[in-house]
Amino acid sequence: MLTYYLILDVPTDASDEEIRDSYLKWVKKYTPEKDPVRFRKITEAYEALKDERSRVRQKMFGAMMAQDYEKALLALADAREPRRRRVGLKELLET
Repeated sequence: MLTYYLILDVPTDASDEEIRDSYLKWVKKYTPEKDPVRFRKITEAYEALKDERSRVRQKMFGAMMAQDYEKALLALADAREPRRRRVGLKELLET
């Protein structure tokens, strides 16, 4: 369940409109031609969260769907794209 929120980069209390806007943003960035695997994950996340009824169903039965916890943890780790940023010398020397 949390994986879907991370994939769409929305908070767990997001509204239908916020979820839809985020879905459209990610679908424009990851088209099926550019990255079909990521596109499939984004679409699956949106289908699971697109309305209140499906979110409640995911909250109730989501744990039952993830029988293999190792697989669920790997999916959670893979949900977000790694973000790289430049670190300055001052930040490195502060540790």
